[in-house]
Amino acid sequence: MVEGIFTNAAALNTLEKWQATISQNLAAANVAGFKKANFAVETDERKKTNYEPEAFAARHQGGMPTRTTSINFSPGDTKTTGKPTDFAIDGPGFFQIEGANNLPLYTRDGEFHINQDNILVTKNGLPVLTEAGQLAIDPDEGPVTISQNGNISQGNNELGRLVVYNFEDTDGFTRVEGGYFEAPEGADPQVAEDSKILQGAIESSNVAPMAELVSLIAVSRAYEAAQRSMSSHDDLINKAIQSLGTTA
Repeated sequence: MVEGIFTNAAALNTLEKWQATISQNLAAANVAGFKKANFAVETDERKKTNYEPEAFAARHQGGMPTRTTSINFSPGDTKTTGKPTDFAIDGPGFFQIEGANNLPLYTRDGEFHINQDNILVTKNGLPVLTEAGQLAIDPDEGPVTISQNGNISQGNNELGRLVVYNFEDTDGFTRVEGGYFEAPEGADPQVAEDSKILQGAIESSNVAPMAELVSLIAVSRAYEAAQRSMSSHDDLINKAIQSLGTTA
């Protein structure tokens, strides 16, 4: 019986984490390039569910649940903005950004700007990297254009090439504050030759708000069911204690 209570408590904790994951996805649903988090639950019998809270609640007493989260890198819809420094990737891959301590970071969010030093940066102010490093753009030299293979120009003046990088495996990617991703140590970024860059557009998040809301409701119901189960265990223990006390 104590084991059942402990398992129920673990289930409640797991459902709370699940709910937090869904809430994070919903909060970032309108953030360009955001990639939602997938949540999975696995018991010690190796039963696994993905966004199936009711199924999890029905069988969580079969073993201790293990929580796993992963990043869903499926592409979001492309939204036309008309802004010349907004870029979207058509195909796999990421833009490369210069993070703290020159650490390369990666993103699908192509909402870029020109800062006061005439450097192309993200909306968080981090430099966008080309083949040759940071890109300087003089606004007085005319409009900026970019070809689908990443060549950036102002009139007849070529400024550099914005490269899209892809990875053989993105399972080891970790989120970094600001909506960026850090590749695992030893990962080898490759130029995504088949991907195209679209100017005047950005990629929306890949969060489907309605689907997340449905999951949020299901998690809430599963949480309530687990709470009721714990209350039932408490009642049984109290009755057992009272019965033993009477017998004694």
